[in-house]
Amino acid sequence: MEENIINKNNAYDARFAEALGGSEYEDLLIAVEYYNEFQAETGKALQEYITEYCHDQESIQVLEAGPGTGITTLELLKADPRVKVVSVDNEPKMLDAVKARFAKMEGLPERVSFVLADILSFLETVEDGSLDAFASVYTLHNFTPAFRRQVIELIAKKPKQGGIFINGDKYAEEGELHKKDYAAEIANYGKFDIAADEAEKAGDLTRASHLRKIKDEWIAHCEEDEKNKITVEEQNEIFKELGFDHVVWGKRFDLVTTVKAIKKAA
Repeated sequence: MEENIINKNNAYDARFAEALGGSEYEDLLIAVEYYNEFQAETGKALQEYITEYCHDQESIQVLEAGPGTGITTLELLKADPRVKVVSVDNEPKMLDAVKARFAKMEGLPERVSFVLADILSFLETVEDGSLDAFASVYTLHNFTPAFRRQVIELIAKKPKQGGIFINGDKYAEEGELHKKDYAAEIANYGKFDIAADEAEKAGDLTRASHLRKIKDEWIAHCEEDEKNKITVEEQNEIFKELGFDHVVWGKRFDLVTTVKAIKKAA
């Protein structure tokens, strides 16, 4: 099912709509070898939550921000057969591609709805306390700090008491730790050059040019992210202010990690 909501904000970073969108994620695995393992952390976090908190529920309602190619969406659906996902993205190209992928997956189309919308606009239509979980990967860091704060404040109102917030994203550590993480991330993109050299030796100049182009795109993306970065300390403070506890930080992969927190009971 598809729904459409008119966007009223343009704060979402649309870089993934073109050079970094769609099939480029497959190429990303050349440089970011931990990508799939990191994505799986979100599904694992949801599965652990369901096991502890959702024993007798017939369905588990999950809102996802930014499905990308659908890897995170699939991890969420795999967490439990009762999971139903509403996945929101304001990029038509990305959304059409992921819808087409899921349409071919037996048993999954009826468990997921893809919505073309700005996430803030969509959140304003969601009933407070109606969700079991909010989940996202590689989305919130693309927002400007002010817009991100608006989004997270609204997200905090939507889960039920005892609901969960899960986010896998870039979270800056303190001082020298962040510098080390950032350097490792940039170094990973050098693997595109190695793959491009191999393609060139094989006579595939188009492939070589493509790989060098996306290397430049990802480095530029990483540099832009530094302007809007969110720190671990900042996220912890936000959780405290907005009524979340049981905060657990997961395994770190260079700049990224997964965090989960439970909405306090009234």
